[in-house]
Amino acid sequence: MTQLSIEREIELTGRIGTIVKWQAYGLNEIELDIPPTVYPPREDTRLLDQTLAELRGTKGKSLLEIGCGCGAISIAASLRGWKVSACDVNPLAIAATRGNASKLGIEWGPEVREGGPGDIGNWEPQQGVDVIAWNLPYLEPDSGQSLGPMEDSSLIGHDESKQLLDAITENSKLLNSGGIVLMLHSSNQIGHELSRSWRKAGWATRNVSNTSLGDERLTVVACWRPFENSQMIRLESCQSTNDQVLNLDNATQGTLVSTEKQVSGRGYAGREWCNSPGGFMGSWLLSNKSIERGAENIQLASTVAILDTLSAFMNLGLPSHSWIHGSALENNGVRVKWPNDVWLRTSAKIGKLCGILVEGRTQGDDVQIVLGIGLNKTPIPELDESIGWNELFSESIEDLIPVIHASVASLLEVHAMIDDYDAECVLSSIFTSMRMSLSEGVPLSYGLDDSGGLLTHEGVVRTTGEIQWTWI
Repeated sequence: MTQLSIEREIELTGRIGTIVKWQAYGLNEIELDIPPTVYPPREDTRLLDQTLAELRGTKGKSLLEIGCGCGAISIAASLRGWKVSACDVNPLAIAATRGNASKLGIEWGPEVREGGPGDIGNWEPQQGVDVIAWNLPYLEPDSGQSLGPMEDSSLIGHDESKQLLDAITENSKLLNSGGIVLMLHSSNQIGHELSRSWRKAGWATRNVSNTSLGDERLTVVACWRPFENSQMIRLESCQSTNDQVLNLDNATQGTLVSTEKQVSGRGYAGREWCNSPGGFMGSWLLSNKSIERGAENIQLASTVAILDTLSAFMNLGLPSHSWIHGSALENNGVRVKWPNDVWLRTSAKIGKLCGILVEGRTQGDDVQIVLGIGLNKTPIPELDESIGWNELFSESIEDLIPVIHASVASLLEVHAMIDDYDAECVLSSIFTSMRMSLSEGVPLSYGLDDSGGLLTHEGVVRTTGEIQWTWI
């Protein structure tokens, strides 16, 4: 690694800068002055810029760009009508951003600050913003030493997004209500840690765009406060959490009702839904737009939310962010039984860990969709074939609720600014988690169709009919 030294930084800053032509998404080409040691716009810059340009409902919105470099993204956002703030730990980057903006008639002045998350500098804007964007450091230090030690030192080494998470936790007004954080990361271990660390902190996370760059896969992930305007209601007991949600007046999407004891709970095809001591029993009201995806897709997306929750507490990658992470769960005995069950195989037994039920109610033009989930902490005394999450991790129901709430939002919340979940990724993650169960005694499936139906030798099986399984 390049040695961090004042002498080396001064040597490189004495070199002649370059001028590059750059075209932001949907805008005219501009010229940017790039001082030595400042990161120039590359393919990752284009990806993050296009993601910002394609956000919905951004008229009059405000942006904070962290690590602004030469100012390419901040300038493009300003030209699109955003109110922009920016920061960077490199003072030459601050000078470049201000200079390049000034050439285009944009005068930011104090809105471009030196510093960043984890830095003692005064980098935070005076008012909260609607979007925070950060092209996170992910490159190896430059072997050609074209960047300075100060820039090299910030490229890799740890999940810097945690520093931003800490900053927003300390100053909740940094991100406005309904706002999102966009972070570009690579498909390396640090990239996988990003979504997991934010999810465990109770934030919803969703991949919104990606591209391949050689052997590297770059992804922009959105993070937001889950179901921000909803209620979370905890009851000592109730007849059915699904019924409780459906009977609420003026409830918004994401309203959650959970209980310690469900007296008349029901599962798939009207089967009894029994309680697990210390387990989770809860229901969410979903947006009525959810039904556009179809019953199978809602249940499968909900199942991925459960897989994400388990993965977060087991310190594994989240399946909703990459289907390959389902294999790690399989190695720990977690199995998906289509369409609505998660099972766990240990050396001692195999048992049902989680059940999912999606129901709807239509009254005239009003459609209500409710998602019910039961996740066992310990085996259910009345059921021999049951098992609990205590076989996988030791966290309590109090630890679990914010994470499962965030996981459901990550897959199923209809957000005003970003697209819905990627159905193809959900199907890939589910099938990855089904493969082991198919080889262990449910040999009737050839896969899933595009809408989440089960392909069998007799055709496509839908959730609308009774399904008989043999589990070995």
